[in-house]
Amino acid sequence: MAVFGVDYAWGRPGAAALQKAGVKFVCRYLSHDKTGKNLTRSEAEELSEAGIWLVAVWESTASRALGGRDAGEADAKDAAEQATACGMPDDRPVYFAVDFDATSGQQDEINAYLDGAASVLGRDRVGLYAGHGPINRAFDAGKITYGWQTYAWSGGKWDGRAQLQQYSNDHVINGVDLDYDRAMDHDYGQWRVGASPGKDDKPG
Repeated sequence: MAVFGVDYAWGRPGAAALQKAGVKFVCRYLSHDKTGKNLTRSEAEELSEAGIWLVAVWESTASRALGGRDAGEADAKDAAEQATACGMPDDRPVYFAVDFDATSGQQDEINAYLDGAASVLGRDRVGLYAGHGPINRAFDAGKITYGWQTYAWSGGKWDGRAQLQQYSNDHVINGVDLDYDRAMDHDYGQWRVGASPGKDDKPG
């Protein structure tokens, strides 16, 4: 059974509003943005205390992954530093965003970027957010362990290996614009401050 979650950037719905809406997890950003997009330690603590799981996604620019291996290595180092500061355990993955309609001809650069990230985090902690094509090709090439697929640029296709699906955009909770997601696997990279999910934890 799918587990309901959301992702958002600059707004903060607050744990109480998220609980009331039935949200079980939130996907939150790490980045170089200085205007309030990023997950903070206090936000992570608030959500964790409310029993809401967190998922970390790194995005600087939409097409950053075309920067290849060096870009992936640099981003993974920054992502790890920010995630640690927010209380994410060091066994949890980071999803790296390919937030555009990437073609098969761009996959080599994307795969190299993921190789760079894996050189820092380890392959078992590398995830990818993207449409169907990049997700499918990255899984086939063994470049990722986690996939978060958006319905955008997917043509109605879903890769069954992706643990997360972003299935609907442009919703509002407590005045904050956000997207709807669903977890399709027991382990979708979720965590709470200082805690990874245990074997007996429910996926939501």
